Amino acid sequence: MDSGIDASRPEFAGRLLANVNLSALPGNSTGDGRGHGTFVAGIAASSLAGKSGAAQRAKIVSLDVMDDHGMARTSDVIAAADWILANKSKYGIRVANFSLHSSAANSFMYDPLDKAVERLWFNNVVVVAAAGNYGKPDGPSGVPFAPGNDPFVITVGASDMGTSVSIYDDVAAPWSAYGYTLDGFAKPDLVAPGRYMVGPVPLTATLYSERPDHVVEPGYMELSGTSFSAPIVSGIAALILGRHPDYTADQVKGALMLGTKPMPRASYMSVGVGEANARRSVEMWNPPNPNKALNAFIVTDPISSARVFDAASWADKAKTDASWADASWADASWATASWSAASWADASWSAASWATASWADTALAAASWADLSLASASWADNASDEPPAFSAAAIDDFDLAAILAGTLDP
Repeated sequence: MDSGIDASRPEFAGRLLANVNLSALPGNSTGDGRGHGTFVAGIAASSLAGKSGAAQRAKIVSLDVMDDHGMARTSDVIAAADWILANKSKYGIRVANFSLHSSAANSFMYDPLDKAVERLWFNNVVVVAAAGNYGKPDGPSGVPFAPGNDPFVITVGASDMGTSVSIYDDVAAPWSAYGYTLDGFAKPDLVAPGRYMVGPVPLTATLYSERPDHVVEPGYMELSGTSFSAPIVSGIAALILGRHPDYTADQVKGALMLGTKPMPRASYMSVGVGEANARRSVEMWNPPNPNKALNAFIVTDPISSARVFDAASWADKAKTDASWADASWADASWATASWSAASWADASWSAASWATASWADTALAAASWADLSLASASWADNASDEPPAFSAAAIDDFDLAAILAGTLDP
């Protein structure tokens, strides 16, 4: 779900099942006038010698919700989520990538975009969302924007791989958003490389013309942002489902989080439970459910018969009992995932930003469907920044470089 995909690119030959334009904004070119969607798709699923993405064999469905300036109406993004729900069986859709975020901070209990992605999640579509590029160098920024603020979905921040392929010099990228949501949930859930990424961009795209200094060869750019970390995780999610097609969305999230590698140099909370690791996650059997405590509040709507989150019951429980979340990390197997860095209970609800707001008066207005959603910035680094020179440090037992190089056997 992005700005479209350039169907003529050889990276996606024979695997682009649908390319649907759902943008209501004027000035949206056919295909991918922005270039952001093609880049994101390349990171997730490109298949080309020397330029392969995380899931090289995955089929792709492109939903164009952004115009040529990288803007989208929230209502169009919600309509696209509903399109996925209506067509997931037809196209076999199991993973939805959202490299975008709303422009209005809100509680997940009320935001219509959060409700839209939850409908996908409850229907077993894995939702992966970028954390955003509004991080601060002096501390947590919080993650208040939908859909990355939703506790059910997989929110991905960006790691900076430093100057080697070893995990031990990896930290969070300085602009990668992290911290608590307005409801007190720690985000991101995990991180993946997102700095100095190289991917395909149409020659005619606005992104290509706006940043000529980031063109590394004709048709390819080097860009940074959580927009490009999220599709790595989406690609790994596709690989997990290829190995374990019966896994639920919750189990995929569990495999991704439990399979991470710790990042000892990273600031508290900035990388969630760690950096994505494809092999560990793909090989995970019977992963625990990180949404276990939340699932206790999922009910069946008596009118639509759909599964929905009972926000009122959850809020009543959370106000009176901060230990409600213990169920999610009661399983001893979570110990290796450093859950102390991602526990909801770490947040003081009385101090959380949402507690000072009168949601009854403002929540729905703040999430107006007329609001614009922003693609996570495609140029999180300054134009003058140069990528680091990688050392010849030995690769540990497995690194994401392997999957990006296409050497992982799915």
